[in-house]
This record gives sequence, C-alpha cells and structure tokens, in this order.
Amino acid sequence: MKFWTRYPLWLGELFTGAKSFKANPIIGSERLNRYGLHAGRVWSAYWLSRLRMAWFAPGVPKADRAHFRQYGYVLKENYLPEQQFQALIQEIGAFEGEIRECCQGDTNTHRILLAPEVVDQLPMVKAVLEDSKLKRLFRYCAGHARLPICHIENVHNGSRDSVTERDPQKNLHVDTFQPTMKFWLYLEDVTDENGPFVFVPGSNHPHRERLKWEYQMSLRAKEHADRYTARGSFRVSQEEAERLGVSGPQPFRVKANTLLIANTFGVHARGNAEPGSSRLALWGMSRTNPFLPLPGLGFGYFNRLQYRVLQRMRRQEDARAAAKGGQSSWHVIEQRRI
Repeated sequence: MKFWTRYPLWLGELFTGAKSFKANPIIGSERLNRYGLHAGRVWSAYWLSRLRMAWFAPGVPKADRAHFRQYGYVLKENYLPEQQFQALIQEIGAFEGEIRECCQGDTNTHRILLAPEVVDQLPMVKAVLEDSKLKRLFRYCAGHARLPICHIENVHNGSRDSVTERDPQKNLHVDTFQPTMKFWLYLEDVTDENGPFVFVPGSNHPHRERLKWEYQMSLRAKEHADRYTARGSFRVSQEEAERLGVSGPQPFRVKANTLLIANTFGVHARGNAEPGSSRLALWGMSRTNPFLPLPGLGFGYFNRLQYRVLQRMRRQEDARAAAKGGQSSWHVIEQRRI
C-alpha cells in the first residue's frame, strides 16, 4: 500500500490507543513530537481517564479511590474468606483447559483464557469475578464500564536455560502512554524467589517531570535500540524511575490471597526471580480507547464479545504463524493443567 493511501489510517490512529513510533510515522515524527504531539496525547489521555473514572466513583470506598489516584495501585490482603480461597485454589488446580504460552527471554508465561464458557465450568472463579464490589472497583480503576479480560496465569521463571536474552518484562517500563489497569489475585505467596511485581508509587501522574521525560523519549523513540521502546512501551532506567514517582521501585512481596490492582501507565516490572520458580494468579487487564470522554457500555454482551474477538485474533495469529512454519507469540501447548 502506497504512503498516501495509508496516511488517513495513520492519522486516524492518533485518536486511538495506537502507540508504536516505529509502525506509525505520524506518531513517530520527531518534528511533530518536538511540537508536543506525544506529550499532548499523554496529558489528554490521563485527564479523559480521570473524567471517566468519576462516573464509577459511587460505591467504591473513598480510601481505595484516593490511594489509586495518588499512588497508582490498590492492595487488599486476605481478600477472600479462607474457606472460599482454598476452594478456589482446589478448583483451579484440578481444571484442565486450553493453555497458551508466551516465551520472553528465559520466562514462559502460561495462561488459560477465562472466556464465558470456561468460567461456567469454574463456579468458584465465577463467584470471585461476578462479585459486585470487585466489578465496581475494576470499572473505577479502568475508567471504563467494560470489565477486564481475565485469565488464570502462571509465570515460569528461568525455564529456558539455552536462552541468554533477559526477559523484557523484568526491565522497568511503562506499558503505554495511557492509563491501563491490570490486576492480580495471587494464589500463592509472592517472594523474591518467584519474582514480585515491582511498581514505582506515584509514577502514574503526568506531572512536570513525567511529561518532560515523555517528551524527551518521544524525540528518539522511533530509532531507539530497544524494540519495545520503539513500539511505544518505554523502558525506564533505575535513575529515571527514582525521579518519576514519590519513591523508587517497590517490590510487592505479598501473601497468597492478596488482590493487587495497578495502573501500568506507572513505571513497573516483573521482578527478578530464581530459575525454576513460578507465580500463580488470577490475572486480567483492561485497556480502552483513551480519548473517549464517556465510560462506554458494560452490558454482558460487550463483556462476552471481547473474549470472542480475542479468541478469533489468536486463531488468526496461529494460522499466519503456521503458514510460515512457526508458532504465534501466544501459542497453544499440549499441557492441560496450569
């Protein structure tokens, strides 16, 4: 496709969550970013997100709202009653389903998609995800009525000895230019051994220092040596992380049955871990068009539809990869238990 025929598409992507400086010459334009294109997208996305969050404030505890806005995360220990939590663990441990794997560096991440037909087979999981208080908190933190796409996730650390490349998720980074919600309900203790989630509290704000950093990164992101940075997921040095939040990176060493919800516009990483260790959790994420002023539709149909769209996308990726004699980035494995 010729440049001039793709230009309207690239222009239209400015008003979506598109973030790649490499794939979109307008987003990656050094000249436009010198005039503040990227910094303007960051600032606008943040405040529109805050506007949408206000729709969901009723019914969410004031302390949770304040902590999430100020520091970028909510942490709830002993989240479920002990009996319910133990039943949840047993149910997940016994379940057999399609597992997809993603290999990054020496880390293999396994996920079971909690599509509606899967959740119907897991009554304990369904009870957790259908809790009205949790759904209100999800919607507030995401700033959108649509609920997150959820998985059972097991992160296997150091599982590929022949690979020398470092897991890119273990480098401090931001996911994208817009507020994005991810959550973990940990099903086992999280320690230094199996790699705690690391987060920089307060780095979720586009304050003066953050906007200055975003501006500087945007000028060189397109040609950056780190491919993730070039794609719009900026990598962050330890020194930069110290400046961008109220404190440096904080590892979340927590007990099983802890719920963590984080805004991954903030600086974060998957913590370093011992080879052979793993970390099991219910995991999910929510990301929407950052420039929508209204909170969208949260009807059950739309929540189910997003799973259908993802399943179709995965099958298409499988087919394209197979045609080239390879595997998709999230490929099905023979293993049936997480």
